[in-house]
Amino acid sequence: MFQARLLHKIKYIPKAGVQAALNQLASTDEFQNVFVAEVAKRGLRPEDVIPCLKVLYRKVSKHAHGNDGIITLSAENHTDKELAALASILKVQESWSGGLHWRLVKKGKGEADRD
Repeated sequence: MFQARLLHKIKYIPKAGVQAALNQLASTDEFQNVFVAEVAKRGLRPEDVIPCLKVLYRKVSKHAHGNDGIITLSAENHTDKELAALASILKVQESWSGGLHWRLVKKGKGEADRD
């Protein structure tokens, strides 16, 4: 479902898969604006988070468990750098028609606001 929505918004790359689409999305001005703000808010440096973007789909798919209609990012399963990259992608797609709903669950604190 995410792949279909993502590929609908950016240029289709035959047989390239989700990571290639994420890489393309990460090269857009819209993503870069969100990314810079998200990384700064978390006290990180862009150059430390960029490598996470290149392997994001492989890393995230390891922690996909069921589907309740809301993507849940868990701080238990991801590093701060991965969370910054993921939140940036999800924030960009929020404004798209049919954008996916998501939430962040912090370590031991339950659901957090999307900040």
